[in-house]
Amino acid sequence: MSVVTEPVIDLSPAIAVRNPRTGELLYTLDEASSADIERTYATARAAFRAVRAMSVRERIAETQKLQRYILANKEAIISRIVAETGKSRMDALLSEIFTVLETIAFYSKNAEKMLADESVKTPVLLMGKQSRIFYEPMGAVLVIVPWNYPFNLMLNPVLGAFLAGNSVIIKPSEYTPLRGLVEDILDGSGFMKDAIQIVYGGKTTGQQLIDGRPAKILFTGSVRAGHKVMEQASKYLIPVELELGGKDAMLVFEDANLDRAVNGAIWGGMSNSGQTCTAVERVLVHESVYDTFVSSIKEKIEKLSNASGDAAKNDCGNLDVGCMTADFQVAIVQDQVADAMAKGATIVTGGKRIGDSHVFQPTVVTNVSDSMKIVREETFGPVLTIQKFKTEDEAVRMANDSPYGLSGSVWSGDLARAERVARRIETGSVSINNVIATLANPALPFGGVKDSGFGRYKGAHGLHAFSNIKSIMIDKPGAPNELNWYPYTKEKYGLFSKMMDAAYGGGFFATLKAMLTGIKLQRLGKKQKL
Repeated sequence: MSVVTEPVIDLSPAIAVRNPRTGELLYTLDEASSADIERTYATARAAFRAVRAMSVRERIAETQKLQRYILANKEAIISRIVAETGKSRMDALLSEIFTVLETIAFYSKNAEKMLADESVKTPVLLMGKQSRIFYEPMGAVLVIVPWNYPFNLMLNPVLGAFLAGNSVIIKPSEYTPLRGLVEDILDGSGFMKDAIQIVYGGKTTGQQLIDGRPAKILFTGSVRAGHKVMEQASKYLIPVELELGGKDAMLVFEDANLDRAVNGAIWGGMSNSGQTCTAVERVLVHESVYDTFVSSIKEKIEKLSNASGDAAKNDCGNLDVGCMTADFQVAIVQDQVADAMAKGATIVTGGKRIGDSHVFQPTVVTNVSDSMKIVREETFGPVLTIQKFKTEDEAVRMANDSPYGLSGSVWSGDLARAERVARRIETGSVSINNVIATLANPALPFGGVKDSGFGRYKGAHGLHAFSNIKSIMIDKPGAPNELNWYPYTKEKYGLFSKMMDAAYGGGFFATLKAMLTGIKLQRLGKKQKL
């Protein structure tokens, strides 16, 4: 899950980490030194040798230590997350804690099978040989974490990397670094020493870590920052996976369950104050139910409690929408709403920042056009735009008219149509009659297309993404020569040509003819020697 463009940060004398609800200074961070980076890589590469030597089952046992510790200490962990992000406790419980625990549980049952050596078919013309795929560790890998889900988007990819046999270096966001939290979890759980390390700092630290030449980089963040990471990594040919921004569309057809769709739009757009790369940002509604949908969403969204109310003062899970995390992100949302209003949009509800706080009202905007920033750019705040469509083709065209392609949803009582439309939407994932649901299943790979990045993590793909996928061909040791080896002769050429005609030309007896010709080639090979 990603974030939008970040400003240049003044890193002197230190990076200030503040509580976004209160403005309280929690602590400061310095950039890591070159010596710190060198020591981290030396330790990580030494740890890699130990991790690589472990069985997958032994690695699973290590992750289960984390699961037990997180479950036993979840309230304290949630409090740390809330203090640095400003999100509600319920958002933290669901999107940070639950997803990590579920990922560990899923891989505990499935990782061994997913990383096991794989036998694949060998063509008949290569008869006698065996073909296999080995999934092998890569080395010390680097995971660069965003500020919007600092726990979930740290540990989920780290789990996949570690289970695949790698050591991991984590670079958290300087906005929500959760300093010391993961170290406490690693130490308190008894997790193996040095396999996972954390380096704090900002942009300069991130650049130094890439210069350290990790075996692979998984970066989650803005499109702009993703370009820079990829550019720097390309100097060393470091493989990169990029999980960047989104501008997800929700397509609501006339036969959808409107009450469910409205509730889904509100949760999908407002959870974590909209600071989710797969958040619903554009709601596309069939013209016949458009007015009913807008009226209902206004009524329901105004019932939400937000971080400016009483629920925020004693947030025990009773707060719906927390505050936004970063000053610059609040400013981006304000700018997009102001731009839309100046160009004729209608604010159905919300539309304002509460004083100079990080609380932005849950907002619905209609009468929008492609000329508006709020339609074209990632908003990353508690804002929904609603547009109407007439036909299925128009809905698909509108959904795909975006530089992003991360996720989306389709709502219809006709499941055949919903699946048909889901196939046509240019995204990495689609939920049908639900929203952001694919993220809840750790078996499903996650990632996007177009400006939303490339590569996948989670599921089997998440383990293989951190693996050297090695192809193996096994042959018997006895034969002195292969059919395709030297010497080349006119007779051999003719037999090979005849065998290809039989094998690929079709016909009932094609395979039999090809095999008989292959036997003739084998006999010839025994006669013709260098």
